[in-house]
Amino acid sequence: MIELTIPEPTPSLNPMLRQFWSKRHKDQKRWRWLVRAARLEANYYPAAPIQRARVTVTRHGKRILDTDNLYGGVKGLVDLLVKEGILVNDTPDHVELVMLQTRTKQPKTTVQIETL
Repeated sequence: MIELTIPEPTPSLNPMLRQFWSKRHKDQKRWRWLVRAARLEANYYPAAPIQRARVTVTRHGKRILDTDNLYGGVKGLVDLLVKEGILVNDTPDHVELVMLQTRTKQPKTTVQIETL
């Protein structure tokens, strides 16, 4: 099992949809670096992408999001797992996505990836 810890909670979908394109692009680049740093901190250097996996994303935030905002805010993160070479694809044939969230004063995101 691979476990990545990102020091920010995944964003809510609603604010992301309202962002100006340049701000959204800047945030995407920042998240790519956050995911890469988490992968390196976990000492995970994929030789080949995982073909089939269960990805459990736990959002630790200051508030609980409704379901559509929770799942919509994770799309970019899952896409980055593919771009980083961790997953082969993010289609349902390759990824079983499990979303959890908790309320906490210490915001972060944890990602657990299990090979199926």
